[in-house]
Amino acid sequence: MRIGVAAVVVGLLATASVHSSLPAQAEITDEQLEAASLGRTVAVGSPSGERRIVRIPLEVYVARVLAGEGEPNAPDAARQALAVAIRTYTLVQMGRHRREGFDLCDTVHCQVLRTANDNSRRAALATAHRVLTINGAPAEVFYSASCGGRSEGAAQVWPGATFPYMQVVKDDDVHQEDMPWTLDLTLDELRQALARAGFGGGPLRDIKVDRYNASGRVERLGISGMRPDEVTGPAFREALGTTRIRSTAFTLAREGTRVRFTGRGYGHGVGMCVIGAGRRARRGESFEAILTQYYPNLRLTDLATGVVAPREKIPPPVEAAGASGVLVSVPRDSKVSARDLERLAIAARESLSRVLGISPSPVTVELHESLDNFRLEVRKPWWVSAAVTGTTIDLAPAALLAQREGMETTLRTAMAELMMSPAFAGRPMWVKVGGARYFSSAPQPPASSSAVMCPADAELNLAISAVAQREAEGRAVRCFARAIATTGDWRLVK
Repeated sequence: MRIGVAAVVVGLLATASVHSSLPAQAEITDEQLEAASLGRTVAVGSPSGERRIVRIPLEVYVARVLAGEGEPNAPDAARQALAVAIRTYTLVQMGRHRREGFDLCDTVHCQVLRTANDNSRRAALATAHRVLTINGAPAEVFYSASCGGRSEGAAQVWPGATFPYMQVVKDDDVHQEDMPWTLDLTLDELRQALARAGFGGGPLRDIKVDRYNASGRVERLGISGMRPDEVTGPAFREALGTTRIRSTAFTLAREGTRVRFTGRGYGHGVGMCVIGAGRRARRGESFEAILTQYYPNLRLTDLATGVVAPREKIPPPVEAAGASGVLVSVPRDSKVSARDLERLAIAARESLSRVLGISPSPVTVELHESLDNFRLEVRKPWWVSAAVTGTTIDLAPAALLAQREGMETTLRTAMAELMMSPAFAGRPMWVKVGGARYFSSAPQPPASSSAVMCPADAELNLAISAVAQREAEGRAVRCFARAIATTGDWRLVK
């Protein structure tokens, strides 16, 4: 939805002493923050290791994240602006790890927590209750370490993201003195890093930037000699390591077998620039002005006094037959009922059990209400219709599935992938993808040994477009058909 550019609304009712000026010498306590949390808490857990879950009052959580994510010596205004962004992010992302029994994790996957200090507590309390909203609901916002002079559009990092309030914003006036970072690597070192990320082929013959986007960041690179021979800037950064390629705002120069990367900024660059916010605060800008700079289309709203629509992240009550071993969840206003979805899931599971010769196992199927909710859950490009995680299948909205392969085919393909996954652990992606598609439709004729080249993992995981994804999946199916014609047993395909 397009919205007009609106300045951040400030000066909302500051009912509590929370928003009045706090004496510099006053020590802020967790008890004060808990009292300011309006009864809201965040269940924080670790996605791996010790399964310990702690429920933390919202404002205590904001203070702890601010201590972990903020600039240590930032002025008050910068801390306060980041506190608002952290609080807003938290409310929207609540329930992100609901299947693991908590709301948010304590790693960079969500937000990093540290022991709160007086400065972070003070910033949390000074801005308590305040969030950024759009159309009356908390907005999905992000922040990063340093944009290097221009923030990044969200869709450049997460394909399919629809955030009209997080586009490219010029920030040059507080980054003029930034020192560029450099990285020198050989072509073979680059090849090795790409190979570890699932790229096939080699040797790497050449690398070049094919296209920059509106923020001046790398949108796509050509990597001659590898499969695939193109990669997006964000995927390349992940493959090389985000501590080495600090951002996608870089140029490269090749001399012989050596390549020098020269860049600016640190992080994905979307939303608020933490370093830039600190510099703006040092020159006298208020936290409201800083928020206006980085989130120009959002409204600053007080949860205690403003009318804020809830952002429901927990799925509606699940409707399922207990004995079936299939648990389903659908949106409340879905045209596809939970019973219909359960029937399709049971039919697919039973049919595949007979074809594959394995016993059915419990499975959870969730049909998402919107593409944004689906994307938030699975973190896949917009063209992906289903995602399998463990024993759970996430499905894109029903209307979208109807425009693609249809719900029944999509569900059957995902069910085949889920059921075959234990046997295919550690095998190439083409085996898993090809096997799922092979058994989800009519058997494919086997390909001749020279007719098809099996796709590398990156061709399936990091495709640069829907067309490239479909082409790679088609080759995966033909490769699987060729292999199973030889082995006679799907379990032996590798």
